[in-house]
Amino acid sequence: MELYEIPAAFQSRLRLAIVAALMTGPKDFTTLTKLTDATPGNLGKQLELLEVDSFLSCRRELLGRRPRTTYCLTETGRETFLAYVRMLEKIAGGET
Repeated sequence: MELYEIPAAFQSRLRLAIVAALMTGPKDFTTLTKLTDATPGNLGKQLELLEVDSFLSCRRELLGRRPRTTYCLTETGRETFLAYVRMLEKIAGGET
C-alpha cells in the first residue's frame, strides 16, 4: 500500500478509531461509543459505512428484552488495517 492508496475507511478519524478498537476483538455498540467518544448517531453511520465496505460484520441479538449489537472485523478489514500500519511504519522509518 502506498500513501496515495489509503482506503477511504481510514480517511476518517472515527472510522480509523473503530477499526483500531476492533483489532483486539469484538465490541458492542455501547463499548464502541465509550471508546471513541462518538455520538450514537455518528457512530452508527460510520459503522454502517464500514460494514458496506466489508471491513466489519455485526451480530444482533436480544438479551432479555434489550437489543445488543456486536461488531467484529472481517478478514478484509483486519488485513487492510495491517497493511495500513505497515505503510505508516515504512514512512516513519524513512523508507521509500
